[in-house]
Amino acid sequence: MKFGSARFRRAVVDRMPVEKVQALKNVADTMDETAVHIYQKKKVALANGTLESEIAAGQDIISMLLKQNEVVPPEEQMTEEEIIAHVNLLVFGGNDTTSSSLGQTFYLLAQHPDVQDRLREEVREAHRLYGRDLDYDQLNSLTFLDAVCRESLRLWSPAQLSERVACVDYNLPLYHPVKSKDGKTMISNIHVPKGTHIYLSLGSANRDKQTWGEDADKFNPYRWLEPLPSSVSESKIPGVYSNMMTFLGGPRACLGFKFSLAEMKIVLSLLVSRFRFEPGSEDIEWTLSGILRPYVRGKDGAVDWARGATLPMKVTVLE
Repeated sequence: MKFGSARFRRAVVDRMPVEKVQALKNVADTMDETAVHIYQKKKVALANGTLESEIAAGQDIISMLLKQNEVVPPEEQMTEEEIIAHVNLLVFGGNDTTSSSLGQTFYLLAQHPDVQDRLREEVREAHRLYGRDLDYDQLNSLTFLDAVCRESLRLWSPAQLSERVACVDYNLPLYHPVKSKDGKTMISNIHVPKGTHIYLSLGSANRDKQTWGEDADKFNPYRWLEPLPSSVSESKIPGVYSNMMTFLGGPRACLGFKFSLAEMKIVLSLLVSRFRFEPGSEDIEWTLSGILRPYVRGKDGAVDWARGATLPMKVTVLE
C-alpha cells in the first residue's frame, strides 16, 4: 500500500527516529547508488561502442537489457527509472541469496567434519588432475560437491517464503490430502478464489517427510549419490532444480539459479581446499528477515541484534 508521492514517503522515512528504519534506509540507498553506477557505466559503454571490450563481452544481462531497450518501439521502451529498478533487483537477488547459501553451507560443513573432509579430498584430487582453476565442466563433474550444494539448498533455502496472487478462480489439488476440521472427511483439493494471496512455504516443501523421508530435517548429502526414492521422483514438485522449491518454478522461477550454483561451487572448492572450518564459540541463530541470516545469541540466550548478521567461525589454514 502506497501513500503520498515518493518525495513525501522519503521525507517521512528521513524523519523517523527509529534506528532500524534508518539502517534499512541506508542499505536501500547504498543498493540504489550501486545500481545507478552500474547503469551509468553500461550506458556510457553502449554509447561509445565499447561494451564488447568489457567483462562478458557485452553479453551480461544488464548490457543486453540496454541494447534491447534501444531497438524496441518507443511505446515499449523502459524508462531510466525502470531499468535502474531492474538492476537493483538483479544485484539484490544475485548477492544476498547466494551469500546466505554459502554461509549456511559453511555452517553445515563445520558441524559435519566428515562431510567436509570428503569434500576437501574430492576437490584436491580435481586440483591434482586439472590444476586449481577448474572450469565449468570440471566443477560440475565433482559429484560430492554437487551433492553438498543440493543438500544445503534443500535444507536451508535462502528465501523460505514466497507470495503469489491467484489470477483466476482455481481448484487447487493437494498431493497429500488433509483432514477437515472435524476430522471426518479428507480434503483433496482447495477452492482458491481469484485475488487470493497465497504464501508458499519453500522450506516446508523441501523438508516434507512424506516426500523426502524421515531424515528430511537432517543434513545428508549422501542421499544425492544414489537414486532418489520414488516419493521424490513421483512428487511432481514444479521446481526448476532437483525436485525442490528453492528456486521456485514456472515462468517466474529464479532466472539466475545456474549462475548462483556456479558461484557456490567455485567459492566452496577454493576455500574448502585451503581451510578447515569449525564451529565458533558462540551460538548461532538463523533468522528469516527476507532471507535467512545468521545472528549470534548472547549469554542470556537472546539474539544480539546490535551486532547485525554475522557468522563467527574457527578457520584454520591448511596450506
